[in-house]
Formats: sequence, C-alpha cells, structure tokens
Amino acid sequence: MVNQYSILRVLLFITALLCSACVSSEETGSNKGVRGPQSGPTAVDSAKMLARADSLAKADFIRAKRGGFTSKQDTVLASVVKKSKSGRTIKKIERPPNPAYTVQIGAFARTKYALAIHKLAKERFAELPVFNVFEPFDKLYRVQIGKYDTRKQADSLRKAILKQYPEEYNGSWINYISK
Repeated sequence: MVNQYSILRVLLFITALLCSACVSSEETGSNKGVRGPQSGPTAVDSAKMLARADSLAKADFIRAKRGGFTSKQDTVLASVVKKSKSGRTIKKIERPPNPAYTVQIGAFARTKYALAIHKLAKERFAELPVFNVFEPFDKLYRVQIGKYDTRKQADSLRKAILKQYPEEYNGSWINYISK
C-alpha cells in the first residue's frame, strides 16, 4: 500500500523537474538580445527541490495527523533609521568652563507640562531658585531646582528632595548650567 506521503513526494519532484525544464524565449533565440549558453538544472538544484518537497510533505502529514491545526511563528527583524530632512546635525553637549550645578526634575516637549511642574516646584521649594529653560537644539523645556558651585551640594539637594518626595522626583538628576 502506497501512503499519501510517497505520492505527494513523487508529484512534487515531477513538478520541480517540469518547471526547471521550461525554456524562455530568450533561451530559444527568438529574442533580439543575444545571450550565451545557459545551463539547465543541476543535481544540486534537484536535490534542493527534493529536500524542499520532502519537508513540505512531512509538514502536511503532521498537520493531517493533528486534525488540521497548525502553529507558526514568524520572526521579523526591523531597524529604524532616522534621517534628518533638514540635514542639520545635533549639537554636541559641552560642559561650560566653570559650570554651576542644578537638580533637573524634568524635561518636557510641551509647554503646559513644563509650566505645571515649574509652578508645583515653586510652591514646594519656595526658598530655592526654580528654572524653566528652553533648549532649542533638542526642543525641550528643562525644569531645574537650585544653583550650586559644586556637584556635591547639588547631590545633597537631590537626596533631600528624594527623601521628602520619593515618588514624584525619583527620576531627577544632576545637570550643569552656565553661571
């Protein structure tokens, strides 16, 4: 008794041989373009086609055995390349020669969010200077508290802020500005 797997394998092999034996109009010489001799299918090509037919037949056999249910996982690799339409380059951030240190509590693209955080910081830290600075090179509003000569002083302010408001300012960091 011949099983379904063997019949399918033979049919796919015959189909692969017939497709590889087809001759185009370029190869028969009826086309005006002149091409050199072209080789037909090799044993390697036939072996690849046979292996492909074999794997397809096995997959069909397994699928039929499982009642027609299949599972398939596709992996897509993608990459995002950002190109500037204006051709402008992003300015490198340079530390000023004699910087002042501050605690930055946020950077916002929208003015309304920056103003709300600025207002809240002014209420909470009335004794400290609170800045809302717009940086045109990255189009962000930076809300900053304090202005210190050393990084250590700014770090102590950041730790005090975190102790008093751990949830609201856990993403704050120390930044430097010009004096």
